Amino acid sequence: MTEAELIIIGNGMACQRLLTELVQQPNRPSSIVVFGAEAKPAYNRVLLSGLLSNELPDSAAELVSPDWYAEHNIELICDDAVVLIDRERKLVVSRHGRYRRYRQLVLACGALPLTPGYANEKANKNANENARDSDQILRPGICHFRNWQDLATLRLAGQQLQHAVVVGGGFLGLEAAEGLRKLGMQVSLLQRGAYLLNRQLDASAAGLLQQQLTQRGLNIITNSEISSLNYRRGQLQSVALTSGQQLKADLVVLALGIRPNISLAQQSGLSVKRGILVNRNLQSSDSAIYALGECIELNGETFGLVAPINDQATQLAQTLCGKPAPYCSEQAATQLKISGIALSSCGDIATLCANADSFDGCTDYLDSELNEYRRLWWRGPYLVGAVLYGDTGLSQQLSQLINQQQPYHGCRSALLLGQIEPGPVSSAATEPAAVNEPQQDAA
Repeated sequence: MTEAELIIIGNGMACQRLLTELVQQPNRPSSIVVFGAEAKPAYNRVLLSGLLSNELPDSAAELVSPDWYAEHNIELICDDAVVLIDRERKLVVSRHGRYRRYRQLVLACGALPLTPGYANEKANKNANENARDSDQILRPGICHFRNWQDLATLRLAGQQLQHAVVVGGGFLGLEAAEGLRKLGMQVSLLQRGAYLLNRQLDASAAGLLQQQLTQRGLNIITNSEISSLNYRRGQLQSVALTSGQQLKADLVVLALGIRPNISLAQQSGLSVKRGILVNRNLQSSDSAIYALGECIELNGETFGLVAPINDQATQLAQTLCGKPAPYCSEQAATQLKISGIALSSCGDIATLCANADSFDGCTDYLDSELNEYRRLWWRGPYLVGAVLYGDTGLSQQLSQLINQQQPYHGCRSALLLGQIEPGPVSSAATEPAAVNEPQQDAA
């Protein structure tokens, strides 16, 4: 049995970014083996919604050409998940019986979608429990929107079915709902909270978003959850909500968030909490095993956005090549487009909206005709949060100001309008630190 200098478990976006960084290193591992659970090599999951709505061709999601791995002397094994790590012998075993030894091992296992009990065929649980079995079997008419197989399922549904219910008002839920609507389905979107994207937006920005999506034809129902599923002869017919309302449903799409995939690490005896515990070098409790991406936990933080995971890959590549480069987490701006609507936020928006004591001033801007909205949160002279809706041109500058945590003494209204550079200026132009400025309507 040959020994690989490096084995990577998981062939998602985090793995591919790590490989791309590794092949640029002069002293890269000479032999690399990658195990992927999916039949398809790594692809850009961020583009799944564009593929679903036929706005993009399938080829747009391809991260590298099929020949790229062989060209860089990387053995790629698809459709064969690793099921066992023998840390003592430094050995991994795959589902199909492949054995490989390693010198260094990287876990890039990603995350698993959250599944409520009512959707899980194997779990007799109430609707508020999340199934914890990674091999869960969904009931007929239920699917996630997470991978290429889910994409194929939803495409087929768009051709054959009429009524869809999407559960979850986050980015993925909104994108799935819009994609199915564009395929011609009648779509209801359920959000458990009071408004959409409640971790990224405040109520005002979310209200604008809901208004635009409703005008396009989505039926959005907030403060609501599914209480039961109604079947006839094995076919899903409708769903009952906790409010008592009934909705027609040939299909239910779950987009309730994710949890780090820690099952393999836990089974092998690595230290885990919510995610696989790593230090700043992304090293686990076993010095030969590293981890990155959605499966890890660092200083109590887990990761689901592309930007920090790309940073992790860049620094881990150096560490694996003998040049330790500790990873430092920053608050990256969340900047996405939902069916052409631009959104951006930075900072702990959920806490700022829920706790008035977490800030002492706000600066607001609203243009009702252009559907543009911005809000900045201040703590003394420090910018601690920003939400942009419709026009996100200031996103990068504001996120830098938040991360640098330098006091800002300039004109806050001008900063909000992008009329000056967001950096410290002379105190001659200062405004009171704790001003809660009235909302401005440019119209």
